[in-house]
Amino acid sequence: MPKYDVCLSFAGEDRPYVDEVARHLTELGVSRFYDTDEQADLWGKNLVEHLDQIYRQDSRFCVMFVSEHYARKMWTKHERQSAFDRAMVSDTEYVLPARFDDTQLPALRVGTGFIDLRNRTPRELAEMIARKVGVAVGPPEPGWEYQLFSDTVAMNLSKLTEKKLSHQMAYAPKSRTFTTDTEALDYFKARTRSFDDIVNGIADLLSAGKQQWAFGPAGRRGDAEKIRHLATQFVKAYESLLDWAAELRGTATPDRHRALYEATAQLADQPLKQIDDFVEQFAVAATRGAGDLRLTISYDPAQVEAELTKVQTI
Repeated sequence: MPKYDVCLSFAGEDRPYVDEVARHLTELGVSRFYDTDEQADLWGKNLVEHLDQIYRQDSRFCVMFVSEHYARKMWTKHERQSAFDRAMVSDTEYVLPARFDDTQLPALRVGTGFIDLRNRTPRELAEMIARKVGVAVGPPEPGWEYQLFSDTVAMNLSKLTEKKLSHQMAYAPKSRTFTTDTEALDYFKARTRSFDDIVNGIADLLSAGKQQWAFGPAGRRGDAEKIRHLATQFVKAYESLLDWAAELRGTATPDRHRALYEATAQLADQPLKQIDDFVEQFAVAATRGAGDLRLTISYDPAQVEAELTKVQTI
């Protein structure tokens, strides 16, 4: 009798996603091998032999999280070799590939069925694994639409970590250079118009009409694919704010325009913080089967106006 329903094989770079999958598997009653849960047991053991036992003998299935990171790591190579050795002598499927990208793995046949994780939340994958191992998964609870929206937003926001950190440190690589005042001012005006378009676009995404399109009229079931799409577009709008600020910071201008450009880039700070707060609060409400998609975005242009006045009067 295998010790685990499933073992999870993944690269450390993909841990944030897999950690959520492992947590949901526990909630669903699926026994799984997840390395951080067994650090004390692994301490001091010959890991090559011990992990070979787990990935080749002790699990009913192996979920293999395929990514560019997974393909090049030494330990994941050991894990997948053990898993493929087991698959070779198994009467039924054993390796269950789940892809973060299109990286090819030796020994993983081209025709093997896989799950695409690019639009699959950790909760959804955990439920699929539970069904695969024979654990009953009940029907969606009331308010599942809010949870799906929250999970999809969180999953996509996690992919923006590097951009968010660069924004917080006010850094962007240089991408263009303006040498004249006219060029610098024209681009500044174009960028401010783009900022308004992005902010207005976020408001439109959460409008009553868009919500009803995805979540359905009151008393009726929502559409999962439309909810995923709405959540994905919401995060893309958030990313547009990060990119907008980075484009300003990545522009070299005459010295007297630098303060104006930095003040303008900082306009994104308030909306980004307001969206972060909204996402956090919505996630808490979604666990209760509730949600409120109202988001008010505001910002103070006073510093930008002051810097613009300086530029225009010099």
